[in-house]
Amino acid sequence: MFTKILVPLDRSQQADDVFAKAVKTALDNNSQLMMFTALDWDFHVGLGSFEAIEMETDLSGAFASFQQSQLDEKLNEIRHWLKGYADKATDQQIPVQARCAIGHPGPLIRDLAQEWEADLIILGRRGLGGVSEMLLGSVSNYVLHHVSCSVLVVQGNT
Repeated sequence: MFTKILVPLDRSQQADDVFAKAVKTALDNNSQLMMFTALDWDFHVGLGSFEAIEMETDLSGAFASFQQSQLDEKLNEIRHWLKGYADKATDQQIPVQARCAIGHPGPLIRDLAQEWEADLIILGRRGLGGVSEMLLGSVSNYVLHHVSCSVLVVQGNT
């Protein structure tokens, strides 16, 4: 019996499948859900323009201010996206919380699972495999090897 299910989601096409599996499992076990997403440190703020790059040399702090506003905008967008899933769970009478954090997803998931005392993590696997997985790493693989609770990996399309 699982009482606390942590559901890390990313903005891949697989998120809906992971969420559906989490909802079914929560309903079957009378569980609560913790919806979670991470904004990886490696995300790019999309500078792109010469003016933005030029601001880097501006000692008045315009560049830092620009970066902070881009980060705030991205976090608000992600929180809104995650709230959509939390609202769907609430509509089905499932107790749910939602969190968003900045950092590498694997360690953040591990730490949240321990802090929240999750007894199950349901997450996706995109099935990168081969060189892509070796170079980029695998969040699902990291989680499988670094948490003490059960893990259900929903296989993605390869």
